[in-house]
Amino acid sequence: MPRGVYERTEYHKKINSIGQSGKKMSDESRKKISINNARYWLGKKHTKETKLKISLAGMNRKVSELTREKMSESHLGKNIGDKNGQWKGGITPLNKKIRKSRKDLNWVNTVFTRDNYTDQKTGIKGGNLHPHHILNFSQYPKLRFEIDNGITLSEESHKKFHKKYGQINNTKEQLLEFLK
Repeated sequence: MPRGVYERTEYHKKINSIGQSGKKMSDESRKKISINNARYWLGKKHTKETKLKISLAGMNRKVSELTREKMSESHLGKNIGDKNGQWKGGITPLNKKIRKSRKDLNWVNTVFTRDNYTDQKTGIKGGNLHPHHILNFSQYPKLRFEIDNGITLSEESHKKFHKKYGQINNTKEQLLEFLK
């Protein structure tokens, strides 16, 4: 070993650890350590064995609900909009934003639950279900999230309905006729 460098024993590691406990590092010191650690790992990769060990260690980790909430809050707003690496200048169409919204997902789940996850045309439970707006999504924006304006259909039934009656100007009477 080079002069002045020695391997620390477990005893010395423990003594140093005790000596450092309770001490707070300055933000400047933390930043220096972070930068140096990043440089150390530059161009290096963990072996498969090490990755497996890291993965297994994380599996047994129990996190309290409070910690989960804090972790979630720490991420809020960090990857939204132009802060996200995938940002392309706000080009997502309004229709897609609405269909992916929490309000729409809640509407879908409520309609499916009310209809017991059953295709209302065939009576078959489960499968590839689609929520169908009785009065069109595009023409009746105020009724988009009304539970009474939705019905559960299978993908096949949904396609048959729109093939027969088209995509716009759909009515409740057309749906009743289709369900017979």
